[in-house]
Amino acid sequence: MIEGWLAQAAEDFWNTVGSEIPYPRNLERVISRGFPLSIIPLPHLSILSIESWFQRQQVPFHFLCQDRSLCGCIIAVRGHGLIFVDGLDTEGERRYTIAHETAHFLIDYLYPRRRALELLGEPTRPVLDGERLPTQVERLDAVLSSVRLGTYFDLMLRSANGGLDQGSILRAEEKADRLALELLAPAEQVLSQIACQEAGKHFECTQFATQLLTSTYGLPLSVAMKYCTIFLRPNARGSTASWLGL
Repeated sequence: MIEGWLAQAAEDFWNTVGSEIPYPRNLERVISRGFPLSIIPLPHLSILSIESWFQRQQVPFHFLCQDRSLCGCIIAVRGHGLIFVDGLDTEGERRYTIAHETAHFLIDYLYPRRRALELLGEPTRPVLDGERLPTQVERLDAVLSSVRLGTYFDLMLRSANGGLDQGSILRAEEKADRLALELLAPAEQVLSQIACQEAGKHFECTQFATQLLTSTYGLPLSVAMKYCTIFLRPNARGSTASWLGL
């Protein structure tokens, strides 16, 4: 079995949108059924193109960083989220970007926000929305320490420029990757399909896994290669299982 939080998050997602969908899964088709999320494709996605989009909507929003190319971005405020994707990317790249940014929205924003409202009540909503500062009592509540106050955003880099070097960011990215992959290509199902090939040579097995992940599950090649490397790395069954929570 996969790790508890991952199985629960995937189950909650499909229950919320109504049902699982066939492979390859385009989450864009079902996200709005259960979550306050919108997908916005922009050509040549970048910091500047997103800021320009907000200007066209007459919304004064600016990132506190220099312009750079992006694979995807999510911005969430007051319980709602906007996922920006590069409209010129391939279908597989957009599929994975949307899943990754959706995972960030759920893990890092929506679920902690809901937990805070359940435990602290509606009077806390203006604090979560960035409309007022928390009181001294609210500051002392441990729940708020895990909740993003005000506007939340995540930037998925196009390249290694400005690479991630903070432990907390790396952990958040890993969890988002794991949930994205679980939604698009469930680990136990993929493992069962690869297992029948494991008696063969490593190269042929890797080719089979990569083809499976790109053709059946619609992952972009770079993600499929990373995913199958985790599964098929020689003598790494223990670390593979650990990474997947198996």
